[in-house]
Amino acid sequence: MSNEKDPDEALNRVQEWFNGGSHLGYDPVKRVASSTLSPRKIFLRSEGELANVVSFMPGYPDGSIGWSKVVPYLPNANEMPKLFVEYLGMGDSDKPKDYVYNTSERADMVEAVWRKLGVTSTVLVGFDFSSLVILEILQRRLERVERGEPASGPEIRGVFILNGGLYTDGHSHPWYTTPILERLSDKAAEKVGESFKIFKMIMKMTLWSKDYHVTDGEVRALYDTMDRHNGLFYLAKAARFVDDHKAQGTRLDFGRLFALYHDQFPFVIGGSDADPFEHRRIRLTQERLKGATNLLVVTLPGGHLTTNEHPKELADLIIELYDRTL
Repeated sequence: MSNEKDPDEALNRVQEWFNGGSHLGYDPVKRVASSTLSPRKIFLRSEGELANVVSFMPGYPDGSIGWSKVVPYLPNANEMPKLFVEYLGMGDSDKPKDYVYNTSERADMVEAVWRKLGVTSTVLVGFDFSSLVILEILQRRLERVERGEPASGPEIRGVFILNGGLYTDGHSHPWYTTPILERLSDKAAEKVGESFKIFKMIMKMTLWSKDYHVTDGEVRALYDTMDRHNGLFYLAKAARFVDDHKAQGTRLDFGRLFALYHDQFPFVIGGSDADPFEHRRIRLTQERLKGATNLLVVTLPGGHLTTNEHPKELADLIIELYDRTL
């Protein structure tokens, strides 16, 4: 268990994370990432040769910074090249208010980044609502082939999903979190964030387990990350991913997609035992995919932010999957 006792330690970690990355232009209409001037800027971090890379996809609410505690336990850039993407609306990416945020636009951005950076093969590691982005990418490839088009995109060598939704009937978010936030206006969502005291109370109740003694510095670091570029309105925008998923019907159902892909690459499904948001995913996967091969289902200790509470245990699982794909 690794929490930061120095009030400035967590804030320094956030600043070092963003200082160590770069920005890439992105055109959401053309779905093109570019080094030249583009309507939007997205934040990226990378390590090593990107042709064959592990793509780390962000979760909500902390975004790419959530992986910062995991990285020290992972192999170096030569042994494991890494790409960390940051969706629009999160972290140090642009946070436009006049924008339609959903699973599809996030998948558009990831695919555009891969094309721009010349990624030819990848292992996907997704946290929280990035689970849906992974499912969307897998489904798109099937649909392209059905239309007689190339599947497009890099070869996928493995999938790791942590604390994210997998089944349209499996979401279990407490009423005082996503169900309320998704119905707030942008202005109301910003009001929630204006009081650090209220923000701290809500986040400490939902994101960390009771055994993890989260510091004010860690909560402040999360607050500052979300508030970059006046981004607290995203509290409401991001919360709508549950309805977005449910509207997809069976299209983004993990069980169906696993059945179509399980003989091509390995899957790992991870869940935290005290996660209030998606705690049904482990039981449903075990029930619905009992006896499945090429699938590891594992329960980790801690609350929703396993990336914060148990980074080494998480890193060990990522390494184990990665080694299987070499």
